[in-house]
Amino acid sequence: MQMNRKVAETQREGSDDMIWQFLTFGSFRLCGFAFVKRCDMQCDMNRRRNAVGAIALAMPIVAATWMPCALAQGRPNDAEVDATRPRLIVETDAGGDPDDEQSMVRFLVYASEWDVEGIIANRPKARDGENRNRVRDGLGVVRAMVEAYGQCHARLVEHDPRFPTAKILLERTVSGYEESDDGVRLIIAAVDRDDPRPVWFLNWGTDNGAASSSLKRALDRVLAERGPKGYAAFKNKLRLSSYDKFDGHTTKIEPAWKLWVHTFQPEIDRQRWYHRFSAITATAGGFDIERDVRRDHGPLGAMYPTNTTHRQKEGDTMTFLYLVPTGMNDPNEPTWGSWAGRYALREDQPGKPYYWATAKDALGGQAHRENTLRRWAAHLQNDFRARMDWCVRPRAGANHPPNVVLNERDGKAILRISAKPGETVNLSAAGTNDPDGNRLAYEWISYAEAGTYGKAVDISGRDGDSASATIPGDADGKSIHFILTVTDDGQPPLVGYRRAVIDVERE
Repeated sequence: MQMNRKVAETQREGSDDMIWQFLTFGSFRLCGFAFVKRCDMQCDMNRRRNAVGAIALAMPIVAATWMPCALAQGRPNDAEVDATRPRLIVETDAGGDPDDEQSMVRFLVYASEWDVEGIIANRPKARDGENRNRVRDGLGVVRAMVEAYGQCHARLVEHDPRFPTAKILLERTVSGYEESDDGVRLIIAAVDRDDPRPVWFLNWGTDNGAASSSLKRALDRVLAERGPKGYAAFKNKLRLSSYDKFDGHTTKIEPAWKLWVHTFQPEIDRQRWYHRFSAITATAGGFDIERDVRRDHGPLGAMYPTNTTHRQKEGDTMTFLYLVPTGMNDPNEPTWGSWAGRYALREDQPGKPYYWATAKDALGGQAHRENTLRRWAAHLQNDFRARMDWCVRPRAGANHPPNVVLNERDGKAILRISAKPGETVNLSAAGTNDPDGNRLAYEWISYAEAGTYGKAVDISGRDGDSASATIPGDADGKSIHFILTVTDDGQPPLVGYRRAVIDVERE
């Protein structure tokens, strides 16, 4: 029996309490005591600078509120906002454990995939002995890496025009030192901006020698200045893919975070989850850090340090791999899986949307949490390899992932289909193409652990460009997930994904 299906693409636009700001403020922003027309890529830069300078001269207090306008440079205007594109802020203690710098290399070559609202460096003095960077302060370390990215930018935009310029990133790279309010002001400006999308905050951990988190300080200020109601409105615009360095704001002060995905913990069998990234991915798919990153891949790759406790440690990388829009993940759904693995609710935080790495996937007859990352490890490392190639090669000399079409729908949005028990769901990848003309191989996967049905469903045509599956009779009221992977035969081989979620109706 063929299904009369109802299809809807999942498009997350943030919570309702953000949308009203977008509609109310439109294309104008309050800066100090004057309304300044919102700046975008096409604005007259000199006029904008002069306007901001005039405000600062006329009203000293405006010096503390300039950031919302200055940070608007290079942003799309309201009509151009992609509601599915994440906004994010990274807070790093670069200059300490060199793995922050490892993660920063990878982060920068994925800068095309999100809107970087800011990078906050919170370590004022590099750690002697462990950190060998020639630059000896955290902000200087990050800025040097962004400048190296800038030397690769001309090549990178040949492969994806969405890569921001180094100038834009440098304007949004600030200190989070104890004596500085730059990080605090950046966070408040980003969260208050008239944009319906939430801000994802990625704290990469802070330890001895680093300042307290700028987000904690920002929340302290907002609570003191705006009271509980204003604090709640502010906090509800944030999402965390992050370590917890926010004290009582996470566990004691209401409301709870709208979503917190802890990509570092817990420790199980004396193994910390963030340490497992190295063990699972370092050589996946034949990856070699020297050949594929450090050597002959431009000034950014050459800055990738190797003197960490785990080679290619990158303990912070999963904070942003969780957000990479691959076509098979949705950051609002931690239990579905991503390039950072799959996450489950924390039993020690009942009633709160707080997740960490305790979910398990079955591979090779064994269920283990490492399988939630291992199943994608070769794919994500090959993708990193390709992006490092983009730093130095013209478009014709590098590989690019396939463009996957699912049931005539392009893009990367999740496809949701309603079906009844016993009905047949038809899935098609017709129209899928490879930008480099490479040959493509197809595989349809029943991802049992991601759905509430909890069991694999047989797929007919699992290795072709079309497939079908009959919904089991006992699946009513449950969800079933199918993942389409499309792999090209380029070098390195790259994978494109799409996910179909079948919402089975109750009989």
